[in-house]
Amino acid sequence: MTRPSVATNKPKLTMRQRLGQSLYVWRRLLPYLSQYRLRLLSAFSLTCIVVLAELAKPWPLKVVIDQVIGAEPWAILPTSMTGRENAGTLALLAGCAVLVFSLITGIASYFRDLWLAEAGQKVVNRIRRSALERMLLMSLAWHEKHRRGDMMLRLVGDANSLRMLLIDGIFSLMREGLLVGGTLIVMLIMDWRLALMAVAVMPAIGVMTSLFGVRLRRAARKQRAKEGELATSVHETMSAIPVIQAYGMEDEAAEAFTRANRKSAKAGLAATRLEGRLGIGAETALALGIGVTMYYGALRVAAPETDLSAGDLLVLLAYVRSFYKPIRKALSRSSVMIKAAASGERILHLLDAVPDLPWPEQPRTLPKIRGEITLQDVSFRHGDGRQVLKGANLHIPAGQHVALVGANGSGKTTLATLLPRLRDPSTGTVLVDGVDVRELGALQLRNAVALVFQETILFDATLRENILLGRPDADQKDVEAAANCAGVTAYSDQWPDGLDTSVGERGAGLSGGERQRVALARALVRNAPIVVLDEPTTGLDAVSEERLCTEVLARLRGQTVLLITHNPRVLASVDRVIRLVDGRLVDVDRLTGQQLLAAPPKGPQ
Repeated sequence: MTRPSVATNKPKLTMRQRLGQSLYVWRRLLPYLSQYRLRLLSAFSLTCIVVLAELAKPWPLKVVIDQVIGAEPWAILPTSMTGRENAGTLALLAGCAVLVFSLITGIASYFRDLWLAEAGQKVVNRIRRSALERMLLMSLAWHEKHRRGDMMLRLVGDANSLRMLLIDGIFSLMREGLLVGGTLIVMLIMDWRLALMAVAVMPAIGVMTSLFGVRLRRAARKQRAKEGELATSVHETMSAIPVIQAYGMEDEAAEAFTRANRKSAKAGLAATRLEGRLGIGAETALALGIGVTMYYGALRVAAPETDLSAGDLLVLLAYVRSFYKPIRKALSRSSVMIKAAASGERILHLLDAVPDLPWPEQPRTLPKIRGEITLQDVSFRHGDGRQVLKGANLHIPAGQHVALVGANGSGKTTLATLLPRLRDPSTGTVLVDGVDVRELGALQLRNAVALVFQETILFDATLRENILLGRPDADQKDVEAAANCAGVTAYSDQWPDGLDTSVGERGAGLSGGERQRVALARALVRNAPIVVLDEPTTGLDAVSEERLCTEVLARLRGQTVLLITHNPRVLASVDRVIRLVDGRLVDVDRLTGQQLLAAPPKGPQ
């Protein structure tokens, strides 16, 4: 059910290239944060407050052990607060300090996380919009080469992962980094020898993170690619449900989905195994550091002459745990961020895509487009190598109605998409009113063309809203007139909501002929000087065909109309018939009925 994936042998990257690739992802995406720098700066300030509160939390424990239980003096406490007689007061103050530090941490963390979530959602939305806008600039040829399911996953899933890469991950690592740095400073001040023992395991953790990180990122890329294939499988299956059910292909569709699902799960498990191995190695190294520090610390406290009290050791061990805890979190976050970086690369594939239909920075502007169409030596070759147009020449005066006939796959629809520049010809020139369409602006050119596709495309909206897509500023009288001319009101008037009836996803609530009439009404309300109708009789009954040949074409009189059709009734209603033969355009003599379709080529124009 899905298209086979193309195997690509990508060269193995060096460490420097991988680092450069990672930095490029960050450098390209970080500008999206600039609009929210004030909110992010406020969140950073709250992060600093949280870190200070965390660093202060172990000290009430020292007060309880040394000053309350041991009745030892402490230089920073006034003498009036020390001694057995003040033990209760000190215990109460220590308990209150724990509560205050926890409240500060909780409240600051709440507002920090809230602000980061708000900024993260807005940043992700900006990136999604930028990626979608870039996709909308690409030609039909570009979209044909990229699978829709994978593009959907990039816009939804991969873009959402960037919140971890740009917001949550950065601030989490920032918090853990500040906590590690602050804890290390305090430990060095308290006892530099035990502090060095605690940090002795860090080089081993760094080496493990570096080695596993490379493999984890590679596994994450593969996982996201397989998830893209899975999304494509789901998209194709859901789009083809009528065909699947009609031909009894349920088992084949389920098996194709199962294969894609199995590949995705296999890739996900490979990444999870790497994360687990990194976690085991890191936990082992951290446990070794805690055990060694505890052993030598206990010996120091038990020594006859020592400058380390039991309270100091407990505080120091609390700091060692606090020192390792953010390291564990940072390792976990780094694994997630490595995966998010792979998603970032997939998003950058969209953001960095060079538009293959570049529009001029200073386009020519025509006072009014009349609708004259000229093709000069136009050739077109598809990405798979098929050439459908070969030096085609054509001139259609403004206001003429022309039918285009030819064999299936001969390039009729391709030719139609050249007029609004949905594609560009491989060679040759397409002119409107004597001006190369590549010199015109996108807005003026595409506003001058109304196109009804062979496959009717409707949106999950009402009939009226789908018609208004042709010209959003049209008044209701124009909408109703177009709907009446195209035959939409013939069935919408029978429904309680009339033109305000919802058509469902992709127009699922309508028949094929009803959808086609909505598309015709959308083209009529656009009132464009050039109208392209690609197989407009598809799904229409005899009455609707007659309406098209009389009312619709009569309404379009004065506008240039290009009809791609094989319907004899429509062919007899136009001013001129053009046949596409072996990539070239030739005129057909004026005949009637089936003779038009059977007429031999007259010869190149």
